[in-house]
Amino acid sequence: MDDLDPRLLERIPDPFSEGAATAPPPLAKRPMAPSASRAHVREIRIGAIVAALLSQAVMILIERRADLATSSALTLVLGLGVPLVAAALALAAAVRPGGLGLGESTGRLMVLVGASVAVFAVGTLFAAPHDSEAFWGHTLRCMGVTAALAAVPLAVGVGSFRHAFVTATRWRSAALGVAAGALAAATMTIVCSTDGVLHVLVGHGAMMLVGGAIGAALGGATRA
Repeated sequence: MDDLDPRLLERIPDPFSEGAATAPPPLAKRPMAPSASRAHVREIRIGAIVAALLSQAVMILIERRADLATSSALTLVLGLGVPLVAAALALAAAVRPGGLGLGESTGRLMVLVGASVAVFAVGTLFAAPHDSEAFWGHTLRCMGVTAALAAVPLAVGVGSFRHAFVTATRWRSAALGVAAGALAAATMTIVCSTDGVLHVLVGHGAMMLVGGAIGAALGGATRA
């Protein structure tokens, strides 16, 4: 060991010398679709709102309550106003940027979505008269009509916010569903002539809960 000359180590060939002579080939670039501009995203969401409102207008053109001309103005105003306020509250919960621009926290979303449903329920209890006619037959029919009315707003709402939510995705998507159900409930004020409180709560308002559940289930589509 004492006679070992360290210079002999220089005779050991470098196994990586051949590769060092040439640069490695560049990594293949993955084609990436350009992100939509803010203006384009805004146009998509405005278009979604227009489509949602047009779908309600089409239903009103097809079918309207027979006593629309003679109904109390206050009854119609409250019948439209209460669910529209609920819809606005739920939509605001979904789209508010929050303190860091990432949306509201899950806790605040739960409160806002719950408040939206409460506004409809409490407002209906105070504004609508007691039921005075057969309940389930007509109510089940109205539930089906309300579901059809909510389908387009829910679909275009989820589509316009595709890959848009970073946090609390399912709750924000649920808020979109609640807003769609509330909008449909407002339309039913013009379509259905039954103003009984239980009928309105179940036949018109149940879709807020159903829409929220469907929206939550579709949360994967809105996750960024």
